[in-house]
Amino acid sequence: MPRPPTILLLAAVVAFLTGHRLIQAQETPDPSLLPPVAFSVAESAPIGYHIGFVEGAPQPSLDARYFVVATDPDKADSYIHISEQSGEITVKALLDYETQRRFEFVVIPIGGGAGIPVTINVEDENDNEPVFTQPDIRIDISEFVRIGAEFPLPSAIDHDGPPLDVRSYRIVQGNVNNVFKLASKRINNILYADLVVNGRLDREYRESYHLIIEAVDGGNPPRSGELQVSILILDANDNAPEFSEKVYHATITPDHPMDKTIITIKATDKDTAHNGQLGYRIAQPSSPVGRLFSIAPTGGITKRSISKLPPGTFEFVVIAADHGIPPQESSVVVSVTVEGQVGKAPTLDVLWLTDDTDSRLPENSTLGSIVARVNVTNYDPEKHGKVELTGCPSLCLQQAQHPSVYLVILCGLLDREMTSEYHLRFLLKKEEELIMEHPVVLTIEDINDNIPEWHQKNYHLALNRTISDPEDPQLDLSAVDGDAGSNGRLRYWIEGTDVIAIDEDTGRLHYATELDCSIGSEIRFRVHATDKGQPPLTSHVQVTAEIVDSSGKPPQFDRSLYSERIQENVEVGTCIFKRLAHSVIGRSI
Repeated sequence: MPRPPTILLLAAVVAFLTGHRLIQAQETPDPSLLPPVAFSVAESAPIGYHIGFVEGAPQPSLDARYFVVATDPDKADSYIHISEQSGEITVKALLDYETQRRFEFVVIPIGGGAGIPVTINVEDENDNEPVFTQPDIRIDISEFVRIGAEFPLPSAIDHDGPPLDVRSYRIVQGNVNNVFKLASKRINNILYADLVVNGRLDREYRESYHLIIEAVDGGNPPRSGELQVSILILDANDNAPEFSEKVYHATITPDHPMDKTIITIKATDKDTAHNGQLGYRIAQPSSPVGRLFSIAPTGGITKRSISKLPPGTFEFVVIAADHGIPPQESSVVVSVTVEGQVGKAPTLDVLWLTDDTDSRLPENSTLGSIVARVNVTNYDPEKHGKVELTGCPSLCLQQAQHPSVYLVILCGLLDREMTSEYHLRFLLKKEEELIMEHPVVLTIEDINDNIPEWHQKNYHLALNRTISDPEDPQLDLSAVDGDAGSNGRLRYWIEGTDVIAIDEDTGRLHYATELDCSIGSEIRFRVHATDKGQPPLTSHVQVTAEIVDSSGKPPQFDRSLYSERIQENVEVGTCIFKRLAHSVIGRSI
């Protein structure tokens, strides 16, 4: 191989390979190197694929025209080939964006002239599907669990880069009556998912669920991965831990002592004994952020190492779990800001203008009202840009007279039955640069604005006159109310008959009296459902019951002929005869 023409050119090559281009004092490029040339190639390109020419067009020659030097010969020379005769760049081996994203060379004309820096960028393709950290999981849930309770699920990992990584989760199978839904949050480029209870659970109605949850990436077409979730409905431990804050914030110096608590996470559980005792853990302790911090059984967060922490903001998820069987869990975001040497970073505080200053708004809040005040400290508009709000189209952000104060205004209607919770993100951005992010979970409080709804407009049932057990249930009538809490709890009552009674809590019908001959062939009555809101709302459904005289088998009498005496003045409709046929209970009248 001929040598490079000049010592200066060799020095330029060395400088390029070490990442330090030769720059003159006036910041003008060294004449020994031409401006860099960049090419792009898809990671699925086949072996032999033509990427381009070093000088834009082929330079045919039987003799070597170029001297090619790679920054990482072991990798670059194995995957990319640059012809020393023509300058053609081709794929030498199958590429993988996740393994190597860039190859760099310096191509030097042997006959003299400046060297040409060449960069080949590998373009990511959607060649990886999301894979859950666990393929299946079992969750035990009490039938008395509150609606809105969250259960952390294993996260899915997609080795493709954004936007081809995991974008969403969805339930694709097994969600009977939509009693579950999913909530997600993105922390450190990982999309976490929680299984949220969306309806009342009744172990007597269904004691288990088998869900299939899909993680979907951002490809076109998208790829997906599956998680099998087995849910067992149990009777116990009906309160999940509740954190005292929606997001925990702490600010420390880089040399914060290892044994000194940074912040204490506190959750409470309304259950007693072991069902109310809590333990804490970091959701992904092996992640880059999780390896920096540890949490004590009492909730105190400390550094894991005596080494200094780099400046910046670190966010991670902490899970609180009680000691019940099965345990209940809740999660919260913890944000730790490590101060840099240039001064304090800006911080953002949101004051909700509610009675208890919590991030809760009733769904009938007045349009145009100011619902929160945002204050930014250590804030320089020239340096930090402005505050933006995402996550809820019904909330608008308006800057107050003071540049560091913003007002949150209700500019659209709220409907808890459509969306009960918003994951807000207050962003401090300068143009496209994100300075800081402040997540807030906004809960929409229910008002009693939904009447009970029945599954059918009318109900028809058959009642057996020969029934032996007057308490044997005949039909379960139940309505649904989209409201929450007392506004959605129903009480049932009957109008129009004293033959049938109803359980006021469950809507289960049963006999109030024995069906004798005096009852005709049909009963019509109404069943009402009234919620426990203030004021209560009521709806009703019409029920038609047909009276039948069959136990399901041909009757067998103990005689072939019966005779009976009656008074001539007996009233019309009086039952005059009743006898036992198999299991039919009879008596003479």
